[in-house]
Amino acid sequence: MARICLALQGGGAHGAFTWGVLDRLLDDDTIEIAAVSGTSAGALNAASLSAGLAGGGRRGAREALHRLWETVSARSPLGAVESSFPFFPFPRSMVHNAIEQVRSLTQFVSPYSAGRPGGNPLRVVVEEAIDLDLLQRQTLVSTFVSATDVEAGSVRVFTGTELTADALLASACLPDVFRAVEIDGRHYWDGGYLGNPVLTPLFTQDHGTSDLLIVQVTPFVRPGVPDTADEIIARVNEITFNTSLMRDLRMLTEMKRLVRDEDLENPVLRQIAALRLHMISAGEELTQRGAVGKLDTRWSELLELRDLGRRATDLWLERHRADIGNRTSLPTEVEALV
Repeated sequence: MARICLALQGGGAHGAFTWGVLDRLLDDDTIEIAAVSGTSAGALNAASLSAGLAGGGRRGAREALHRLWETVSARSPLGAVESSFPFFPFPRSMVHNAIEQVRSLTQFVSPYSAGRPGGNPLRVVVEEAIDLDLLQRQTLVSTFVSATDVEAGSVRVFTGTELTADALLASACLPDVFRAVEIDGRHYWDGGYLGNPVLTPLFTQDHGTSDLLIVQVTPFVRPGVPDTADEIIARVNEITFNTSLMRDLRMLTEMKRLVRDEDLENPVLRQIAALRLHMISAGEELTQRGAVGKLDTRWSELLELRDLGRRATDLWLERHRADIGNRTSLPTEVEALV
């Protein structure tokens, strides 16, 4: 049995790609998930995965993930429109153009402005789709969710009984869309600003494995220089939300190089030296959807993203199954960046 820790990036509706990755991994009974860290959509995936595994094993986890994304779509305006017109499929380009026009009208309007709703529409998704009581009680898979402390500018990692609906909403709280989430007198925004996802708990604690698999949905590289306001803002956000992951990968690879073959007394340094890093990324198909695709919550799109994630995982397992437990297998283009 190969044990792995998972690190799940956020990325709005593109998190359905991660759903597909998890769905495929759960299909493989030779792979055991020991711990999971997630941010934003990755946090919702992590919570569904862990609660599902605790409640019904692999089948329960697959059902929980399906329920999560089905609820995301059903509770979204785009999902509701598509379900109302099942025989009239809307072209992706038309939908994405409409989303961009709406964003252009609202992106400079504060969520605290008069007339903007104060509630968070994701709350009903979290409370309907995720068994929060089971999530907080389960000890099968160590689960970590990160959010950004607005005033301190620091990351907070929630785990165990801290994994409440508010913690998940905080991890997915985009500040230009939602009001900050208050927890114990502190206010939080999306965790992606400081940890997308947070890797530290996966190697500073003993989870019985040195293999860490990152599921990336926000591309490091996007060819071409954006020249429209929307494209510029979108690329800035992509770079921002990847900065922490790039920083952590550079730190880990450099530390692994420095401590290689050393006789280490510090247990954390020993774990870093032994760490084996892996990555499944969405590749060109997801990159072509652009940042606006992260807001496309139509069920047809989410299913397509799930299937894309399953195919990407099939390919990764074909190429790198033997690397689990033996060696790092980061993509060549990622190694070049770090």
